[in-house]
Amino acid sequence: MLFAPETINIAEVTRGIEVAKRMPEGVDCVFTGFSPRNRELIEEAGFEFILQEPLLTDEQARQALDFDQGRGHRHPFTRTMLSQRVASERALIRRLCASAVVVGVTPSQFISARAESVPLVFVRPFAYSLPHVSIARSYGTTGFLPRTTRRQRVIDRAAAGLFRTVASRVPLPRSFYQVAADHGVDLARNVAAALTADLNLIASAPHLLPQHLEMPAGHRVVGPIFARLPGPVPPLVARLADGDQPVVYFAIGSSGNRDLALSVLRGLGQAPCQVVAPVRNYLHEEDLTGLPANVHVTDWLPADRLGGAIDLAITHGGEGTVQTSCTQGWPFIGIPLQFEQRFNVQRCVAFGSARLLPQKQVASTDWAALVRQALADEEMRARAAQMAGLMSGLDGPGQAARAIMELLEGPGAPTGLPGAAPAGACAALGPTQERALALA
Repeated sequence: MLFAPETINIAEVTRGIEVAKRMPEGVDCVFTGFSPRNRELIEEAGFEFILQEPLLTDEQARQALDFDQGRGHRHPFTRTMLSQRVASERALIRRLCASAVVVGVTPSQFISARAESVPLVFVRPFAYSLPHVSIARSYGTTGFLPRTTRRQRVIDRAAAGLFRTVASRVPLPRSFYQVAADHGVDLARNVAAALTADLNLIASAPHLLPQHLEMPAGHRVVGPIFARLPGPVPPLVARLADGDQPVVYFAIGSSGNRDLALSVLRGLGQAPCQVVAPVRNYLHEEDLTGLPANVHVTDWLPADRLGGAIDLAITHGGEGTVQTSCTQGWPFIGIPLQFEQRFNVQRCVAFGSARLLPQKQVASTDWAALVRQALADEEMRARAAQMAGLMSGLDGPGQAARAIMELLEGPGAPTGLPGAAPAGACAALGPTQERALALA
């Protein structure tokens, strides 16, 4: 089984790792990518990583992330680069005799796997998927804008029209169609369909998806899949948790930037809290010496094991960080940097466990007042605790592994996954989850 996330994106890498961990014994899982970034997470998890060429430069990686997340029109995927990537990918698929390719938003694999006639599996968020486009078309809602007032509903309906037009009519860059044609692959002429795989595993919590949702063929809701990083929880966390002040967790994943990190951290200097911030990768050495005394910057942390040490989270709204907050029962403030992240945060705002702060307001926000208000919001804290209860029975990685094996072996065939819930169990909601859906 070949796992080919875009390794510059830690969320894609960790989703792949969690699914690979749950594949049955006897399935050899190999990872590949065009950047060494995050390879240590793959290898620490016990999987082989094959670095392919052409390597992504730092600038190309930045462009690729911005393009993927809708923050920029420039991209590194020229015809020459795509041709080289597809040639490398096809050669590796043949060399490994891969039975399937499991991807994140790895655009070249939507050509390579099809050219090799190998099943393609996309472990993905709900946002921008075909069912998301369908909801926008049928019900006039985006899922990433509030709908409390009449004016908000009018705005959301207009945005839904624009969203479905872009997703249904705007093609991928020309280079993708040129290279696809070179390899005998007929790519769909719109973004949503072109980036749809043979099996699309929606790694979202069912109770946070829109109502009236019908999954098209080849799509399946498996539930949350988020990072479970190795290594111990630093003693710093326990020390802060034992102190007199509440502890705030601040993380911005792979899509943050230095300016955002510094703006928030400096703003939190006057807040009545201690801050744990795994954002060292964004900061320069000289930045660290100028930070407030209540800010503690670290490398990546095993956030899924911080639990009761954290009183409030502040994140960029990436699906992994949102799911971590939801699972741990943390109320959070989301600062979405693009529309997928806004969708993730807005669903939790509708549920009552989060607040949304637009990125443009970060610099002008009174962080001391905002944190004080959020910590005092007992209703938000209660909803976050209820959210944790709803998340506790969901097994996204296990359901994803089962779905992949069923794709390869056929429904009802033994999957070699002991103790796994029946296929589709994650998408079946109990009465409590059905009530929660009504809030959205």
